[in-house]
Amino acid sequence: MRSLRTVILLRIIIVALISFVLSAAFTYYYYRTILIPQMIHEDETKLNQTVRQLEYMSDDIAKFSFSLIISNQLQSFYKSYDQLDTFDQFAMVQDTLYYLDDNKGLRKEVVSFALILPNDRVFWSEARNDSYFSEHLKEDWYQNFVRSGQQHAFTEPHDMIMISNSVIEGKSISFIVNVMDIEQPGHTIGELILNLDYDSFKSLLDFGSEDFEGLLWMNDAGYVLYEKENPSADTSFSSSLLLTASEKNQEGIFPISGGYMLIDRFETNHWKLATFISQASLMNRGKIIIYLLGFFSLTSTSLILLLMMPAIFRITRPIMRLYHAMNAVSSGNLQTSVHIQTGDELEKLGQGFNRMTNQLKLQLEESIRHEKDKRELELELLLSKLNPHFVYNTLNAVIYMAQKQGNDDIVRMVGSFIRILQDAVKMEGTQSLIPLREEIGLLRDYIAIQSYRYIDMFEVRWDIEEDAYDCLVPRNLIQPFIENAIFHGICPKEANGIIHISAAVSRMNLTIQIEDDGVGIEPHLLPAIWDKGSDMKNSGLRHIGLSHTKKRVEHLFGKQASLRIESQVDQGTVVSVELPRLKGDSFSQ
Repeated sequence: MRSLRTVILLRIIIVALISFVLSAAFTYYYYRTILIPQMIHEDETKLNQTVRQLEYMSDDIAKFSFSLIISNQLQSFYKSYDQLDTFDQFAMVQDTLYYLDDNKGLRKEVVSFALILPNDRVFWSEARNDSYFSEHLKEDWYQNFVRSGQQHAFTEPHDMIMISNSVIEGKSISFIVNVMDIEQPGHTIGELILNLDYDSFKSLLDFGSEDFEGLLWMNDAGYVLYEKENPSADTSFSSSLLLTASEKNQEGIFPISGGYMLIDRFETNHWKLATFISQASLMNRGKIIIYLLGFFSLTSTSLILLLMMPAIFRITRPIMRLYHAMNAVSSGNLQTSVHIQTGDELEKLGQGFNRMTNQLKLQLEESIRHEKDKRELELELLLSKLNPHFVYNTLNAVIYMAQKQGNDDIVRMVGSFIRILQDAVKMEGTQSLIPLREEIGLLRDYIAIQSYRYIDMFEVRWDIEEDAYDCLVPRNLIQPFIENAIFHGICPKEANGIIHISAAVSRMNLTIQIEDDGVGIEPHLLPAIWDKGSDMKNSGLRHIGLSHTKKRVEHLFGKQASLRIESQVDQGTVVSVELPRLKGDSFSQ
């Protein structure tokens, strides 16, 4: 057999281990269900902010180009250039390009302009008649726009000379827009190309992707416009991200192998920004919280053990002394004593044990005399219980005989009677209030007995709200009303009757109704229905227990309760009992 100290130590260790496991489980649950979604949501918000900023920039550039193509200068250039002589054409080109240069300052991203006439004649703002830009239009970035059939769009990044008279090339994104004749809607008269500094987009995306392991910017055709990849990230990031992001109408958060993919789509030009968040980065970002939770869990578990160990020894040492002393006393050594000096309840327990052993000898002879008196009292008590036990045993014998003969009706009726009898016996000395559930159980037994006495004469219907079952009611409250409904309401009528029992609760009250469709009560008898006067007896209506029931309710609840009887001759009677809503220990007698 294990000692008390060993059992307590084992239990403390088990509690500490369970506490640590639960803390670890909570930490994991918090990380998986709260922390990871929170970090992903933060990254999604950052990605969305980058999308909005890039979208605002692209919208402003588009609006800037639209304002240029409807200007009188550009409309006149595209519509009248071919009708002018060489000198006037040269002047018109100069004026138009000067006009565009003057407006260049409105958008810091614009580095140059290009004008394309329907006959494919090209004018570049950085070199008026140089064929460099014309040859540049044969590249994929422009040809892809032509094949797309769009009226305006941003192209893929491409290399071109950024400043005239310079051999230094830089990366540029062009915005191409078809110029329409504002006087003839639907008639295209040329193209305007805005060559934009790619670094303006790149700097915005570099800043917006500082916390991301990688970022892809793609246009609606799936061409990559910007790519940033963390060298330490998974090498499969770019290909898998591009494959997923290029799927039609795909956007949102997608779990993939090793992490999560976030894709956001632009509302106006259907660009996409896609990024990858690895499980390793999430773990790295959330490790401080995980470490703190783990540290607190381990610290609390260790503190439990460190603080409980001295307390365990402080408790178990005196208990072991008491244990050995009690063994000595039980073997007959009444001279045993213990010395405990803990300054708490255990010391008082030791002192009490010593007083007990000192007094044990003096009480031994008296105990013998008391034992003799006790035996005589037990005999008297046994005789006092003989009669009720004899009645129960007799009724149980009746049930046994009825079961052997297969008479289930007698079994059910006598069983119900035994339960009612037992309840009547234990009413003395018990609380006056019981749950409605228990009251209804006894009431069903009573109705079962009356159903055998008055076969097929009445039917009981129940309508009890679920919350009403636990409400407290006076014991044997409803039975007198059922008894009167059967004897004085339904039995005197020639047809079968129905008794409807209902209970409903409100915020403060419990309402019980007993309704029958019997012969009813004469109006002149209703005012004296609660009295025991001779008028009621002379009328032949002995309303069983009503006066006693009313007095009990008034005694228990005072003005908080009410009993009402409403009746109409040949239609029936309704008894309404309204009590304060009480549950459990909310009422003490």
